[in-house]
Amino acid sequence: MMRRNAESQAGFSLVEVIVSLALLAGVLLSVAGMFVVGQRQVLRGRHQSTALAAAQTMLEDIGGWNHAATWERFDSTGDVASLIALTTDPNPNSIASKWQPFLQEGLANGRAEIRVESCDGVNLNVAEAVRVVVTVRWDEKTLTRQAELAMVRL
Repeated sequence: MMRRNAESQAGFSLVEVIVSLALLAGVLLSVAGMFVVGQRQVLRGRHQSTALAAAQTMLEDIGGWNHAATWERFDSTGDVASLIALTTDPNPNSIASKWQPFLQEGLANGRAEIRVESCDGVNLNVAEAVRVVVTVRWDEKTLTRQAELAMVRL
């Protein structure tokens, strides 16, 4: 009788140890998976912040120009209802190309499109309000992401 009690309280069985190790492995794999997903989200957030900062800088620069200087810098007379400038423009005199090095430095294949359009559909040089939209695009692995900021100038 004494012998049976001593044997039954001797410790864990092999089956119990294997089951507990399997449960522990499952929990650790789940936690490791969350770290991988978290790292991706942090990187995506960093790219988004960089893109928005670039767009904000472009809008602030453009917002500081008067109307005549805006058309001049975008190589236009303002006699159109809208215009588009790309930071990837190969022309070194293009005003938009000055922001390309910052985009390339912070974002994989970073590039931007700057769209200036009349809010009332008339030519830009006589428009009462002009909308400026900056769209920044970059690549994340196989996906192309984008961030867009806009302002209205009166």
